Amino acid sequence: MDLEMVFNELSARTLAPDISTARQWMSELIRTMVAAQRCGLKGIRIQADFHAMILAESYPLSRWRNDPEVNKDERTFLKTLATKTPLSVDISDVSIKIKVEALDCELSLQGIQAEGFKVSYYLETLAISLNSESLWNSSCIKLELIQIDENGELIEESVEVLHASQKNHVLEHADWIKKRQQTAVVDGLELWKRRAELFSSLEFCDRVSQQIESLVDPKMLRQVVRKLFELDELSKSWTDGALNLDNLPSKASPESESRLKQLREQLNIQCLDGKKRIFSLHIRMTPGAWRLHFCTELGPGKIIIGYIGPKIE
Repeated sequence: MDLEMVFNELSARTLAPDISTARQWMSELIRTMVAAQRCGLKGIRIQADFHAMILAESYPLSRWRNDPEVNKDERTFLKTLATKTPLSVDISDVSIKIKVEALDCELSLQGIQAEGFKVSYYLETLAISLNSESLWNSSCIKLELIQIDENGELIEESVEVLHASQKNHVLEHADWIKKRQQTAVVDGLELWKRRAELFSSLEFCDRVSQQIESLVDPKMLRQVVRKLFELDELSKSWTDGALNLDNLPSKASPESESRLKQLREQLNIQCLDGKKRIFSLHIRMTPGAWRLHFCTELGPGKIIIGYIGPKIE
């Protein structure tokens, strides 16, 4: 799957004070997208109402596209892009079957839902904005992720999305984009085949192969990859003593005593050395009630992955 940008629709909420400023904003947006494409991002995902966007009073995007005072190459670039770009909020093309509104979470910025950022977060890609407010003059945007878990409890956490509203922001992310492209996988089959290459400090139980190979949902696939990278980095930095889970970006916790007693058989998983071990430690993945269970019994430098899938019941 090609790595793409996602347009931040909130950056279009502020009208330019005049047509000249609107032209400047669009020129900067085009330069930002061109820089991102040169770094390897293949296109941009836009909202359904993107082409109805109002840039300034009496100056909609449709007028900008036919404005003789706008650089012809800029207008041509946007028209070419528009013919190749699927929608970001619907994301319903064959390769990415996601309905953002179906995700059991909300990503908000200053209390306002941010659909474009939600797509960027789950697909782990770059958000692109019009430089219409000082807020967007940043290479990283902090948002609030709010979701309800399977027990009906409200969970809130702060997350960051890489972002660009000008060419320099894109250049800041050039190394990240290159690494992100190198670690991109099309589906679970490719992820399983590349597991040794991507996660050299992780060991996978045999039963995990089917769980990973069956992954086709891009949002969950990327969540799995993200969590595995976190565990791989943690394992690499674990050189002696007990593993410090506080060094893991995601929250990891053991199963409760009651669940351990109830689910002991399901959590007792055979490892590559033929021994069965209890995989109590787990990371929650969103959206949905997914879990990644792991074990640290092999000691420093090697974490074992025992289960990836829906919450064990």
